[in-house]
Amino acid sequence: MQHFKRAVSQNLKLPTGGPIGWLVKELIFMRTNDVVEVQTAKLLNIQPHHRVLEVGFGPGVGLKEALGYIGKDGPGKVYGLELSPQMVHVATKRLQPYIASGQLQLTLGDVMKLPYPDNSMDGIFHVNCFYFWDDLHQGCRELYRVLSPGGSVATAMNRTVVEKSVERGLNSYARHTDPQEYMKALEKAGFVGFREEEIGEGKNKMYGYTASKEGKDSSP
Repeated sequence: MQHFKRAVSQNLKLPTGGPIGWLVKELIFMRTNDVVEVQTAKLLNIQPHHRVLEVGFGPGVGLKEALGYIGKDGPGKVYGLELSPQMVHVATKRLQPYIASGQLQLTLGDVMKLPYPDNSMDGIFHVNCFYFWDDLHQGCRELYRVLSPGGSVATAMNRTVVEKSVERGLNSYARHTDPQEYMKALEKAGFVGFREEEIGEGKNKMYGYTASKEGKDSSP
């Protein structure tokens, strides 16, 4: 049982192949996180001209949702950054038409050093990953750096699910699961306009968190 819990924990932090990796992808990323991904993308109020980044995109559920807001004819673009080569492979296969059209760009990389220019994104979102970051403050500084003035960052989480996974030893690599700690790191990085809101109800009840970068939105 300990071996199983350790394998699940490892795949939640850095998804890989194999039976446990498949189980985590299908049961957690595709069936549990899908609602969270959809709600988080919605928090950004994505417009057709926006440049949007998802950090830690997993199998690509949130990316596809963001692409829906951009639309087929929108001048905007969606970017995805992922630490797991396996998830880059999975999302690339699932979303190949969007990549071929130039609407989507996927990159293997780390939030600790985002491979994007300063002020290059109109919106950034991520789901169930900030508590895995090696340095929460550095990650938030990077989000701030690449976000354009007037842009927003968003995340959401089902606290009950996350807390239970930690208690049961299935998410042992989660360091700082308290969203208030994350929000304080955003504030220290320079973000303003913090909002926390309840989304959904019952077992799908989650909390959304948004913040923004001061300045006028300069996107067309």
